[in-house]
Amino acid sequence: MAFLALASQKSVLTLQKNFYQLQLVSNLNESRYYQELARAIETADPDGYDTNSQWIMYNAMDEELDTEKESIENQLTAIEAEISSLKTLVNNSIKSSCQLNISGGS
Repeated sequence: MAFLALASQKSVLTLQKNFYQLQLVSNLNESRYYQELARAIETADPDGYDTNSQWIMYNAMDEELDTEKESIENQLTAIEAEISSLKTLVNNSIKSSCQLNISGGS
């Protein structure tokens, strides 16, 4: 029955993974938004956009979001590795349980 606990833990990790994926999509959308705002300023003022305070703020926000994106991606990679490991443990636990049942053990 240990595989049930492992399967439950895998389900929790899958929920966390889904949450991080949602965060990543939100992050990417927000980043695109700031990039579009910065591009609009660049188009309106091609010679002096880099001294525009709004453009500077939009660029800073985009850079901050890029850092956050990297962090989310690292967390996703770690969770995916743990999920993969738990899948293996669950499968091995089920196989062991079936072998015990076949051989008459409990």
